[in-house]
Parts: sequence; C-alpha cells; structure tokens
Amino acid sequence: MERRDFIKKTALGVAGVAVAATVPTGVMAIVNNEKKKTNKAMKKILILNGSPRKNGRTASLKNAFVEGAQRAGHEIKEYYLTGMNIRPCLACEYCQLHDGVCVQKDDMAEVTEAFGWADVVVFVSPQFWGTISGQLKVVIDRLYAPLFKYGSEIKKEFVVIMTSRGDMYEMTEDFFRIFTKYLGWKNPGNILGGGKELQAEMLGASI
Repeated sequence: MERRDFIKKTALGVAGVAVAATVPTGVMAIVNNEKKKTNKAMKKILILNGSPRKNGRTASLKNAFVEGAQRAGHEIKEYYLTGMNIRPCLACEYCQLHDGVCVQKDDMAEVTEAFGWADVVVFVSPQFWGTISGQLKVVIDRLYAPLFKYGSEIKKEFVVIMTSRGDMYEMTEDFFRIFTKYLGWKNPGNILGGGKELQAEMLGASI
C-alpha cells in the first residue's frame, strides 16, 4: 500500500486510531466533520478553474478535491476557463436596466447558469502577481450581472484552491473576503499551497 493511501485510510478510521496521530490536526478536524455529515443533503459544486495549465500543481489539488467530493456523493460541474470565449465586463450597467441580463453574448451565459445551479463555488487558480489569474478575475467580474439581480439573496459556500512559488496568500484572502463580505457567503476552508492533496481530498469530502 502506498504511503498516501495508508494515511488516507488511517484518517478515515479504517486502519486504526494508533496511526491517526500521523495525520495533521487540521485534516483530522475535516475528517471528523465528514463523519458528522452522513445524513446531510448532497451539494452541487461549481468549479471555476482559472489555471492556464491542465496538468500542473494547481490541477493536482483540484483533482484531489473533486475525488473527495465525488466520494461523498456531491455533484460536480467544472469549467476550464482558459480557451472559453468570456470577454471582460464593459461596466455598461446594461444588466441594471435589464433584470440582471448581460449585454454580451458569449460563454459566460453557460457559467452564469451553472452559478445559479450551484450550492458551492470553488475558485481555482495559480497565484499571479499575488492574487488570482486574469482568466478567473474576468469571470468574477462578469458575475456582477447575476449578483446585481439577486445580491445577498444568493447564499452559497465558497472554497479557494491556489498554488504559488512562495507562501504569501494575503492578497488572495483579502480579495475573497471583500468579494464575499456583503453576500454573506460561508467559507468551509481553503487549500493554499502545493503538495496538500490529502487536505484537498478531505475538504472535498467534508463540504
């Protein structure tokens, strides 16, 4: 058995409590929370993947999160934003006069529909200049239209998955704190930093 599988089974209580001490405290807290969710409703999870690389370190964390979420029975929709035809917000305020409908007709319409469907939104990005990628930022800007229409009536959870060459995530955390402040969204946890696949999988399972 590979070491990662051994640790994962231990964390889930399969291999016995003696070895569970090897699992980080934060991961054990997530595992305990997962056990409490046995009778809770399954959730719809939207993943907005703003990484330009499909197979990089950020993708590895995202894949681990998805594995955990699917194991728990949650439904997943993912959009790989690089290559999609999503133009920047024009700040034209058309949506304010047309019941939250954006004047631009592009792939954002599909993302907006999925956004309305989702209970949880997962923002995935490598760190660019201290914060999220342009691909992801454009999509968040375009969410202005549905959020203008529904505002704080849209109650969701959000998760941030990010990697960087260093360990400074303050700008990203500040950005999402500001973005979600008036919306009242809940944050069950983030995965910030490469090599945290186990934590990402456990978080996905505990949503």
